Amino acid sequence: MLKKLFTLTGLVSTLIVMGAAGIIYKNQVLKVPLLPDQERGVWLVEARISYEAKGKPVKVVLALPGAGWESATEGQQISLGYGFSKDKENNLPIGMWSAREPKGRQLIYYRVRLEEGTGLYEFPQPRSAGIPKVAPVNAKGARQVALEAMMKSVEQRSADDGTYVAQVQQLIADKPTDESFTLLQRYYENKSPDEWERNLAMDLLRLGGIACRASFGVRLIEERGSHRAIRLIEYYDRAEKVWRVVLPDGGSLHNIVLWTRAQNLWEVSGGVNSEVTFTAIKERAPSGAAERMANSPWWVATISALPVSERAPFRYAALIPLGVLAVVLLRNLVGLVTLGTFMPVLLGLAFLELPMSAAMIMLLSMLSGGLMFRALLSKFNLLVVPRVAACVVIVTLFMMAVSLLSYKLGAVDGLRVTVFPMIVLAWTIERMSLIWDEEGAISAIYQVGGSLVAAFAAYGMMKIEVARYWVEYFPEVLLMLLAVILMLGRYTGYRLTELFRFRNAAEMEA
Repeated sequence: MLKKLFTLTGLVSTLIVMGAAGIIYKNQVLKVPLLPDQERGVWLVEARISYEAKGKPVKVVLALPGAGWESATEGQQISLGYGFSKDKENNLPIGMWSAREPKGRQLIYYRVRLEEGTGLYEFPQPRSAGIPKVAPVNAKGARQVALEAMMKSVEQRSADDGTYVAQVQQLIADKPTDESFTLLQRYYENKSPDEWERNLAMDLLRLGGIACRASFGVRLIEERGSHRAIRLIEYYDRAEKVWRVVLPDGGSLHNIVLWTRAQNLWEVSGGVNSEVTFTAIKERAPSGAAERMANSPWWVATISALPVSERAPFRYAALIPLGVLAVVLLRNLVGLVTLGTFMPVLLGLAFLELPMSAAMIMLLSMLSGGLMFRALLSKFNLLVVPRVAACVVIVTLFMMAVSLLSYKLGAVDGLRVTVFPMIVLAWTIERMSLIWDEEGAISAIYQVGGSLVAAFAAYGMMKIEVARYWVEYFPEVLLMLLAVILMLGRYTGYRLTELFRFRNAAEMEA
């Protein structure tokens, strides 16, 4: 039995059966759909608290999401060795973690799922609460004079609470260079560099008789990665009797949701160097299915049970086998010649991160520049390792030059040139140069062209939404993909290019 299992046929059959069994289990038992939910997305938002513990009793408090969303699941905390409880502070939910003697760097996670488009930005004031009081502004001397002058200027250009707030936002966004604003900006920046815009806007609102308070939001953009909380302002509209959420500079709230209406986001007692960051990724499965996956045993949950901030890299790593399959098909069945097996796959991954036109311009620029430099090095008869090392250095310098040039020209895509694998580019330049010297320019260009075609194919395979969904939620499909690659490894027949090349011989035999 074991002897049969370890034959290629037995191994391929086993992989296919295991993959199919896992997919059927998830679909039938965990009710994970076979196709992504295209109609309404679900966001998984995770807060990560990090701090340095000193071996003393620690208490960590985090403001939890409350009224900011219409539809959200019960939050889930992830921490090892900590006690956890929920409470309320000023009628707003908070989470508390405690531990007796933690040491070293500590990480605590809290995550929640919410449906896309369910964020709330207006909150009626309860009748029992009455009209909220306006907090006094403690300003003296030159700052008081500057604030009052600015408040009067804003007041003259407004008609009600809404337009007053809009004028304050415009002022913060424009950042005029007059003496009053410069003085205020310098004061608030020195006091709190990360929050100076919000603090200045709130003081101007209070001077204008508008009640306001600080709150915190989260940006729902996967590409943003881990980021700090977005500083928001809630102001009370006396005409409509509602609290409205706005950005200090009047920016759009698109892709921003309110995390908490609390004044303080987090507090750590007993630790130092604490920080809270947020990561949001879009789930492609319905909320209930994603939760069942995350709560299932580890061998079923796969990457769904990982913290969100650690999960994002695996989303890309799981795509690599798709790109590899595309390269194997093109090389073994089509007969395409490429510069290595992994170079096209890594280029395909880089294409996922950039617009295609910008990616091609950057890639061809670096290859052209690198080849010119490599031609110069060939005159010095260097050994292989120093020659490749010199190519790595020159590719690094090219990347820095592209980034700086893009920044100066305002082309933000160029700032992400580092998504291209530096070592692979250096080896590609080296191999192209060798082929150029030994087989001629046409052969070198032909192989580079083949590599680009394979990179486009890998990119196309990894770009398919259904394929991305399957490798993330049904990674068992990778076992079946492995079986296909193993079978292709035994293929020794003609390739498509060979059939075309020897077509005259075939016609003569016929």
